[in-house]
Amino acid sequence: MMGSRLRFVAILLAALSFTSCATRFVKQQVFDSQGVQIFLRTEKGFSSVIEKGYDHPVTIASVRLAHILSRIDVRHRAEDGNRREGAIETDILYTTAEGLAGALAEATSDQQAVVMAFRKERSLGVFDEEFLTSFVAYVRDGSLFIHLSRLDWPVPNRRGLDIPEPRLGDNFSKFRIQGGEAMTVIDPQSLAIDWRDPVFRRPTRTKVLPSGEVVRKNILLESPAETWDDDVVDLPEMPAGITPEQLRALADLEEARQDGEITEPEYRARKRAILEGS
Repeated sequence: MMGSRLRFVAILLAALSFTSCATRFVKQQVFDSQGVQIFLRTEKGFSSVIEKGYDHPVTIASVRLAHILSRIDVRHRAEDGNRREGAIETDILYTTAEGLAGALAEATSDQQAVVMAFRKERSLGVFDEEFLTSFVAYVRDGSLFIHLSRLDWPVPNRRGLDIPEPRLGDNFSKFRIQGGEAMTVIDPQSLAIDWRDPVFRRPTRTKVLPSGEVVRKNILLESPAETWDDDVVDLPEMPAGITPEQLRALADLEEARQDGEITEPEYRARKRAILEGS
């Protein structure tokens, strides 16, 4: 009797364990060109798709997406030079934008666009070094969300190696996104972007030379360089159901910060209040 009861408990625990681990991702590749791979990712529970409520499919011109991606800046840690630079390398900028535009136009309301952009670098006349830039993108409540993961990450020998895919909340690389016009920083590596803003009509951060080479213009820093470390307490992440009113309030707050109208402590306190709905 005791043995039967123990077997029943073991079977029940195994079933519960299987159910809890049943969440999985289903991928659909939609773009593969010039080293840029993009797929749509759906999260499934035990027996059905987990609803996300994204505004997909959505049509965003690839040129506008290139302008948006070119304006995303990051600042690296002090030990890495505390330098500010563009998040997306110009070598892969327009190809990435083209693929992302197609992915968002094809995605369903439950699919994220996952970007894996590989850039090769020539050494001694041979392309023997490869670097990965990866991020997750989706549109919700009228904003384009970009969650950066790896930026120009040196890829080990790929033979027999599974390259890690970006996931929400995956802050692998050590950098922080810098806010900008029509962009609201959600967390150190995520942005909500008002992609319809007129600022993205023109290539304000890049230009194409007569040779066809894309180069990035130097942008002056909006504020003095700041150091940061792992002890910094991050602001709460943006709730899944954030309202358009909250997004506008965050955008106004970011603009006040960039214009020097409020101090950094005041900015943090007001941002926390907006995100917490108080």
